[in-house]
Amino acid sequence: MAHYYTYQSIGGMMMFQQLQVEHSLFHIDENHMDQFKHLAAKWQTILPNIHAKCLNELDSWAAVLNNWFFLKSQHHHNLVLNPIKTFDYSINTFLIDELQRIQIIRKINKNDNDDLYYFIAFQLGNAIDLWIYNTIQKSAEADVLRQARRSYFLAYLHDRCQVYNASFYHNQTRMLKILAQTIRTQNCFRVAVHSAVNQALDMYEQYFKE
Repeated sequence: MAHYYTYQSIGGMMMFQQLQVEHSLFHIDENHMDQFKHLAAKWQTILPNIHAKCLNELDSWAAVLNNWFFLKSQHHHNLVLNPIKTFDYSINTFLIDELQRIQIIRKINKNDNDDLYYFIAFQLGNAIDLWIYNTIQKSAEADVLRQARRSYFLAYLHDRCQVYNASFYHNQTRMLKILAQTIRTQNCFRVAVHSAVNQALDMYEQYFKE
């Protein structure tokens, strides 16, 4: 079996260490968060690079976090989406529903393996981020990408009457219409997901093979 890797933080705390329970779309506690951070640290030298095309770096790590909990939720029924956030993060809940329809995701969900889930969650985070960026960038709504790099997963904590949050919900709606239409008429999302999962499986097998 491949050896385990350790890492040392260069210049201070690694970005994923700044994640909070509030970044999760799922009902979690600090123990769940510690599990994720342990895996992120464990595999830092193998999976170090977050693309952060649409979101800032911390929110991009939060996307990986939420992918990981999504995969785990298929086996751990105490991991459920926070209903308060299903409205706030309509794009994310929509994409979670779409992921559940993809055969390769359903096959992966037959396992219950935190390390494997982490590899897949990380690669999905990068792949979906890039897919969203490319899809929106080619549309008439490309201007929303400039605002998306502001605080995203903690935006729900702000008063919805504030100007920023009014814009936040409006932009979610604009982007969701484009992404949903693309998924309904093209195969690019499914292709991106399959490619990400297969890449994760190849990497996982490489580092865990006898």
